[in-house]
Amino acid sequence: MSTYTEHVTRVITEDVDHPALGTVAVLTFAPPEGEERRPATLGPQSIDAVTGAIGAALDRAEAGEVRAIAMTGTGKVFLAGADLSMFADPSAVDRVEEMTRAAHGLQVRVRASAVPILAHLNGVAPGGGLEVALMADVRTAVPGARGIGLPETGLGILPGWGGTTLLQSVVGPEVAVRMILEDPTRDRLLSAAQAAEVGLVDALAEDLSSALDEFAAILAARGDSAEVVDAADGPDTAVVSHAHPLPAADSAEADALRDALDAPLPTGETRRAWAARMEGQGAPATARALELLQQLPGSELTEALAREAAALGQLARSDGAKASLYSAEMLRRGKPGRTPVDGAREITRVGVAGAGLMASQIAAQLALGLRVPVVMRDLDEDIAQKGLAGARDVIAQAAARGSLDEATATEVAGLLSATADVAELAGCDLVLEAVPEVLGIKKSVFAELEGVLEADALLVTNTSSLSVTAMAEDLQHPQRVVGLHFFNPVAKMPLVEVIHTDATDEATLATGLEVVRRLGKFAVQSADAPGFIVNRLLFRVLGEVLASLDAGADPDEVNASLDPIGLPMRTLALLDLVGHAVADHVGQVLVAELGDRFHASPGLSAMVERKAHFTEKRRGSTQPVVSPVVAEVFGAGDAAKDGGAAGGASMGAGDQAPVGEALLERVLEGLAEEIALMLDAGVVERVEDVDLALILGAGFPRHRGGITPYLDSSGASRRGADRTFHGARFGSASDS
Repeated sequence: MSTYTEHVTRVITEDVDHPALGTVAVLTFAPPEGEERRPATLGPQSIDAVTGAIGAALDRAEAGEVRAIAMTGTGKVFLAGADLSMFADPSAVDRVEEMTRAAHGLQVRVRASAVPILAHLNGVAPGGGLEVALMADVRTAVPGARGIGLPETGLGILPGWGGTTLLQSVVGPEVAVRMILEDPTRDRLLSAAQAAEVGLVDALAEDLSSALDEFAAILAARGDSAEVVDAADGPDTAVVSHAHPLPAADSAEADALRDALDAPLPTGETRRAWAARMEGQGAPATARALELLQQLPGSELTEALAREAAALGQLARSDGAKASLYSAEMLRRGKPGRTPVDGAREITRVGVAGAGLMASQIAAQLALGLRVPVVMRDLDEDIAQKGLAGARDVIAQAAARGSLDEATATEVAGLLSATADVAELAGCDLVLEAVPEVLGIKKSVFAELEGVLEADALLVTNTSSLSVTAMAEDLQHPQRVVGLHFFNPVAKMPLVEVIHTDATDEATLATGLEVVRRLGKFAVQSADAPGFIVNRLLFRVLGEVLASLDAGADPDEVNASLDPIGLPMRTLALLDLVGHAVADHVGQVLVAELGDRFHASPGLSAMVERKAHFTEKRRGSTQPVVSPVVAEVFGAGDAAKDGGAAGGASMGAGDQAPVGEALLERVLEGLAEEIALMLDAGVVERVEDVDLALILGAGFPRHRGGITPYLDSSGASRRGADRTFHGARFGSASDS
């Protein structure tokens, strides 16, 4: 039984008389009546409506009734592409081939159009929306339009309604390859100005009327081409001949396309090698798109479109697409809302206790997001002033990137101040502590603040692993304490874990969530439990890796063992990024709080003492290589002998240290066990919260859906937790 309900896109058709063009059939894509806030998308019925309307306009052109066709959208949406919710329903996915045939049939037909066609991008045009625009002879865009591009390979599929085949004929091979293969991995879509710069858009126009004028001027300018004639001369004249948009087999265009596919990335890896590696990590869409691009030279259009259709049909049913689309929908639903959180208190002044690196980053984000005075306080006046300078530098860097203009940057920087006097925090509605990760220090800070602040002012901790309940237990008003765990670097990391205790009242929690919303970050709620969500699961992974090293495993083999997951960096490089002292501390806390499922590594403690790094950068290597120091410190299983006494998940000296697939299975089964325990204990309410947190806070790949779809499809959830997290939805192991 189908669970998919389509919101069918309408196509409003009207004729407009233009002095230079003659009668223009204007097709406006619109959401269903009464659902104007929804974007116009393409489901099975919608693509019939869109292709049917364009086909009818072409019929009228052939009959001499109109001399041009123009397509546009409503509001700030031209056409938002495929309806992603369709892919969650197996019966709806079965109609992808039918939809593709309709789109491809129209792509072929418009190349013999009797009249010129305009696509005016009044707003976003991702995916299938852009592929519809590629049918046009001319594309214009509103100057402020954004969201133009082909994000499909990042969703586990590919631009299958003509995009993979046709984009290179519009923008050239290099730009097309970048847009199809690379941009989706960065969530990069083009603005109107960027689209114009690469030739995807021919002109910028404020509205449809201006767009028609630009259209007429472009057609007139092209009039000296042997393949172009004035559309006003009659309905049976052609504009730009794009009947043969594919490069010939031995042409310069074909060579340029092959060069683009083999071009190196900033990492040193070629695009081809990178696509192959991604396929090995369960993300085949990029490699399939690259293969289609490689096959274009010398092909007929219908042949190329047939290959595109076959590839899209296969990918749409793959576990990679299921997981990628699951994560895309989850991210869409979890993004910061436009309306304030119900029950949140008003915030007019904020304090930050501490002035170190993390404190200055958070203070800058609070000033940027809340636009209220932010007072930094440290016991030492010089440190306080240094922290203030650091926070203002964050603002300056944002201005340098173009994230805000100079006037706004000056205004926001003026909201920041610093002091050594705790009394200057009086009058703050919220004070966030970002002092060293020691429970006694944090309790002391909160006790001091309680003597200064009003009884309903929020006390917020940025702790990454300590008990918020213990932090608040001696306070007179523990109900006003909440955790906001920011991740480093604060400006770039989009996640904040919002930690509530049993005592936290509803207004405090709502206010914490509202602060995160106004900062433009994703909020994931967690109960007060050791490590919360991200660190608890991340250190379950790191614990297994360190336990294998402590047991004497080869460091290089250990370092490569988790590659199939597709994490953005290998685990030993991640340890260097986290910081060894921090990792050692968090590992000790989790062992003490949660027991021997976690691992307190004597080898890691030795690395801290040596102040040594696990990895080092080497020219020509796409990944940092393992430092020889690691083998010296962890060598021959000596650390494992000590590790038995240290407690945790370490193996005895006589145990074989797992590497490769054995270590990978251990990690996945451990994650499944830990996630199940967290769900059962109410640390998180929904499995989607776990996936969202790991994607945004730890870089777990979107093509895996975060982690739980991968655990289901690989069978690890059954082995480690005796359950699946999503029923039968990700039950196949075909892509893992």
